[in-house]
Amino acid sequence: MNEISEKSQDVFRSYFHGNDIVIVAPLNWGLGHASRCIPVIHWLIQHCAQVIIASDGESLELLKKEFPQLTFESCPGYNIRYKYENILVNMLMALPTMIRAVNREKAIVKSLSQKYNANVILSDNRLGCRTKKTRNYYITHQINILHPNKLIASLGSALHQWFIKKFDTCFVPDYEGERAICPALSSGKDIKAVYIGPLTRIRKFDLPKKTDICVILSGPEPQRSKLESLLLTVLNTLNTYKICFVRGTEIGSPTVKSENHISMIDILPSQQIETLLNTSKILIARSGYSTIMDIHLLDINAILIPTPGQTEQEYIADVIKNDYKYYIINQNETKKLPEIIESMIKS
Repeated sequence: MNEISEKSQDVFRSYFHGNDIVIVAPLNWGLGHASRCIPVIHWLIQHCAQVIIASDGESLELLKKEFPQLTFESCPGYNIRYKYENILVNMLMALPTMIRAVNREKAIVKSLSQKYNANVILSDNRLGCRTKKTRNYYITHQINILHPNKLIASLGSALHQWFIKKFDTCFVPDYEGERAICPALSSGKDIKAVYIGPLTRIRKFDLPKKTDICVILSGPEPQRSKLESLLLTVLNTLNTYKICFVRGTEIGSPTVKSENHISMIDILPSQQIETLLNTSKILIARSGYSTIMDIHLLDINAILIPTPGQTEQEYIADVIKNDYKYYIINQNETKKLPEIIESMIKS
């Protein structure tokens, strides 16, 4: 079973009780929000009366595979697409859809809390998942919104923190102070923040390396599909390597046909992802915060590719770029992969 840290358990014992009926609502924006909720949900199942999961899309499907015994409800998606390599343009384009989704969230969680007599809502980055009659907790590592333009960063951070303050407590999956993995993201003033340390569904095991390269994708479209096609074009030529490619979606099929040395999988539950990461020599993935939490203790080298225009991932990549285990490339540099992979395998 995936377990949260002793620190997280100590914190949660103060906020969750044996008679609580908890609605857990992770945002469907890639699989990171849902995956980091998995160890929390395991803990809640053991310590609370009932757990209901509310989400949408791939996040909902992942959690259904992980917890088939639980009750699931649909919650509207934000449907943010990274069409442009500029986070401001993407967010402005998505703003009307986001506002409608947040308003629908409010109505849905109010209805669900009444339906199940829930008294606690745990939202992972869903801004509207709270009611006046429940205890409302929020999970985020991104108290601050990053952008090269200081005014835009300041306005974005202020808006997000305005929403955070509407919740009773904000759980931050990072360390506080000097130990913080991503201090520019996770530190904030005047926020009821409780730092619980990194959340990961992945444990470290000493297992033989059976796979040369594993690819684990997720994230907003169309950038996920673009990277999938770019990677397959290159990896198809590396037929001396055993490659496992986890697409991170059950929607559609790859636009580039994979060769026989590549095993293609849509979505994997935690136990199989855990085994794959522990038995692979190299990981190729986005530089998302949940990915960093999953792999920072593992014996695995990683090639990390920030989503174009997602300043959070670009910042994380910059923070970890000097770690010898990680190699950072841009999405338009995938042609460099054969040389990078060969050097990593040899080392």
